Amino acid sequence: MVSVIIPCGGKSTRMGGIDKLFLEIEGISVIERTVMPFADVNSIKEIILCCSDSFKSKFYSVLKSNFKVPVKFAPNGETRQQSVANGFKIVDNTCNFVCVHDGARPLISSDTISKAILDAKKYGSSVVCVPCKDTVKISDNFGYVKETPPRDTLFLTQTPQIFSYKKYKEALEFSWKNSLDFTDDSQLFEALGIMPHITVGDYSNIKITTPEDIAVAQQILKFNKSKG
Repeated sequence: MVSVIIPCGGKSTRMGGIDKLFLEIEGISVIERTVMPFADVNSIKEIILCCSDSFKSKFYSVLKSNFKVPVKFAPNGETRQQSVANGFKIVDNTCNFVCVHDGARPLISSDTISKAILDAKKYGSSVVCVPCKDTVKISDNFGYVKETPPRDTLFLTQTPQIFSYKKYKEALEFSWKNSLDFTDDSQLFEALGIMPHITVGDYSNIKITTPEDIAVAQQILKFNKSKG
């Protein structure tokens, strides 16, 4: 069984202060689109939203029609990692795996979620990524190109990221003891010397960060409908 933790505490500064999770894409809010695919996966036992107390009632009001699995709430932390750690504290201890997904990734599909869960069961972890399309440059401290890593080894990290409950607990405890705080959950495992397994995802699984991303998401949905 899998417990899903969704941090929802972004400040939306690049959205001009408008809370992006309640913006609508084709008539459905970002947070609804984020949660619904998880609710459709059989092995998902619960969904935990990490948010401020002031937003609990609003999230509940928006999501109540989609509560196909139990939804719980945990408080925000000062950082993303702290928010996820707060969510982890209330994970049902009968769950075997912990799945972390960005609240602002509303185009995730149930197929990708299921594929990532299968990989996590097989390898102990799963980090959804897509191959990097562009050539990446590494700069020095003065604005000059220092290195060009081979593109075929580069991936862009997305979510969900799924980990063994026991190993994730170990990784969090290691981070607390060593005052480590990461923006990406798989870095917790890398800090332990564990190489997380890559699950190749979909380029449409974008993160809503700026107003332009809403327009992009709308076009992706229209394109997907035209294919179907």
